[in-house]
Amino acid sequence: MKRIIISLMLIFTCITSFGLNASLESVEIDVVVRPDGKGDVFYSMDWYASGGEMHGFYFQGMAMTPYFNRERCFADLSGGRRQPLEINKLDDKYYDVILADGMGFSGKAMYFLNYGGDLAGPGYIGITHSDEFGDLFYFDWAPVEWEYSMGHRTVRVVLPVTVKGEKVDEDFPASLDFRTEKHVNAENKIDYFGSQGDDGKYYFTVRFHQDNVRAYQAQRLQFYILKDKIAFLTDLSERQEEPESSGEETRDYTGTTETVERPNDLPSFFEKYSSVVLIMGGFIALLVLILIMKNAQFSKVVETVEGIRWAGDNWMPPKIMVGSYQVKGKIIKDLHPIEAALLLELPLQKIVGIMLEGLKRQGIIDVVSENPLQIGIISPEKAEHEYEELFLQAFDTKGNVLSGILADFFEKVIANLQEKIWDCDYEATRDYYRKMLEDKNEENISTNRPYYHYWCSYHYIHWHTQSYAAVRLPQEFSSSYQNFMASSACFQGCFTPAGVKTGTVDACYSACHNACHSACHSACHHACHSACHSACHSACVSGGAH
Repeated sequence: MKRIIISLMLIFTCITSFGLNASLESVEIDVVVRPDGKGDVFYSMDWYASGGEMHGFYFQGMAMTPYFNRERCFADLSGGRRQPLEINKLDDKYYDVILADGMGFSGKAMYFLNYGGDLAGPGYIGITHSDEFGDLFYFDWAPVEWEYSMGHRTVRVVLPVTVKGEKVDEDFPASLDFRTEKHVNAENKIDYFGSQGDDGKYYFTVRFHQDNVRAYQAQRLQFYILKDKIAFLTDLSERQEEPESSGEETRDYTGTTETVERPNDLPSFFEKYSSVVLIMGGFIALLVLILIMKNAQFSKVVETVEGIRWAGDNWMPPKIMVGSYQVKGKIIKDLHPIEAALLLELPLQKIVGIMLEGLKRQGIIDVVSENPLQIGIISPEKAEHEYEELFLQAFDTKGNVLSGILADFFEKVIANLQEKIWDCDYEATRDYYRKMLEDKNEENISTNRPYYHYWCSYHYIHWHTQSYAAVRLPQEFSSSYQNFMASSACFQGCFTPAGVKTGTVDACYSACHNACHSACHSACHHACHSACHSACHSACVSGGAH
């Protein structure tokens, strides 16, 4: 019965998406290779939607397990609007990327994703040996494939190798003994330049460009550099671990395309979902009939958007579209203490501590255990503030943490924070709340101040650093982008695409949204997706605009 309901929900979602015509105009990817073997990946996707509202797409087939930097995951919509993204994990390396708060768009939009991942561990970079050339550093990686054709796709690989400036001497790649596989040369236009890092230095960058990309077209990139020519590889061979796949992988350099087999370990669709297939067969036939009738009634509207085209052998890298909405000197003074804590980048563990202490001071809960975290409800009174209710809902009847609902709590607080500070003076607002914490005497906090109990608990935790130090959250809350990318080997010249430091979701603008759609999307679309769409759709192709 449950599978039947899920199938019906999927059909409902499909019917409601009829009429939407989405196209992916172009994709630009920056891959920053770090000395510790990790990589920082930036995706910039130019979408166009007509015939209905588009909310997001499915993102899958990443070469490595992603740790999303949600601060730099957003979409720029028409009219200067910046909207944060919700990234929902549906399966291993399989995500639903949608505009937050049920927002949709028609026309043009730029989606931006940023995530970190391990390149060395699974073997996408490392050291190999050639009898002819000796020890070589290799890069063997591919961006995700799409079910859409597109005007162009460009990948820029930034290496921690310094160069003199933005323009790279023609003989510099040869000085590194830079080599590529034959298929890479045949499928891409390749050039070299320097990308400026956060430290002002320039780093060697290889650009791979494809025009008129076909649907499902791959872009596997394989190149080699003589190990002795690049100093950052000293310990990389020790850093490498076994590849994620269970199959063997050979990397003997031959000067031609390698054969690297990665077995598909996903279970057969028919083994897992045989009953769903039988139920859905009739529905699919009905949907096809409806679609044919609908296409017969409406003519297709074709609108093209001029994209960035190849302009020579050494053109300047396209800049990511960013904007700043900050009003200099504008300070938001009515933030909830939890929002202020997030603004000041307090660890999630401490933010949970602020909530626990604030509820304790009101006599609503008692902390039974910090590790593992468990609470006890000691008052039948309903919490008054929205955040209190959301936070308490993140605990089951025994007082144990429900990680999924706790994630919803944080996402709600972050979304509210983003709406409040989208045009404020970011640093001035942070300084304002830092100064509020300077007074050590908690008694000086006015009882008339909004959120009085939580300001008291924030002050208490700020000045008693060991308070709630033993609180342990579920593992998924410790695997953040920042935690994953933190490394003693991180070089200060890490490159980020132009403007990304100011182009974060903190600058977002959030307009009024359709509450009905938001509720329907969460209840219907997400519930049925993992059971049906993930089985029907390709296991390694992104797309599925909806």
